[in-house]
Amino acid sequence: MTEYAWPAALRPSRLSFYLQHNTLRFVSPVSRATQVLRRDGARWIAEASFDPLNRIQAGVLEGLLAALAGSANTVRIWDWRREYRTGDPRSQGEVPAGPYSFSDATIFTDGTGLVVGSGTPSLAAGAAHGALSLQTQGWWPNAVAVGAGDHIGLAGRLYMATAPVVASGAGTATIPIAPPLRAAASLAEPLVLTTPTVAMRLASDDEGANPTRPGRFTAITIRLEEALP
Repeated sequence: MTEYAWPAALRPSRLSFYLQHNTLRFVSPVSRATQVLRRDGARWIAEASFDPLNRIQAGVLEGLLAALAGSANTVRIWDWRREYRTGDPRSQGEVPAGPYSFSDATIFTDGTGLVVGSGTPSLAAGAAHGALSLQTQGWWPNAVAVGAGDHIGLAGRLYMATAPVVASGAGTATIPIAPPLRAAASLAEPLVLTTPTVAMRLASDDEGANPTRPGRFTAITIRLEEALP
């Protein structure tokens, strides 16, 4: 199996990106009382539409789909709606690379300026397989660590913060996550907060269908599902 990177030039015009849980539900035929079993196997699902694509863009996407060989290979994608965490100014639009100056466009005499970011967050303690929260460190003290719905990358897997969290004065934060942790994680494992990706495979062998309008504009919609270990 080969894993591909997503072409940076391709961004979907429409996107569905969600966590599909794996539960077993039983409803009593007599009382309608319900019992639900939560099982391993929750996975990320995406449906991305690219419309319109010019000839060159369509070629890039069709080439990738051909290389993926149906469900045989994987590609790392991210949720284009949430490329940055809450509190990161880039979530509000384009922000130039730092260092950042004062309002009069000056910086410190040694050539440095202000830094906008999230610190250097990592795990403050190891986490067991199946954990529903992460103990983290390295945030800016007393600042927003993550917002509800923010994506977090850890050891190549994708998680979502299920509630907003503010860092403590010591820069630590306990973050509730979904899905449950895929595998045990070690102390000091770094968190990925900018375009965290997930390995996905095409949902079928027909994802490369490419209806084309007069004028040679192509529309392609693909469905992907997380490649679970």
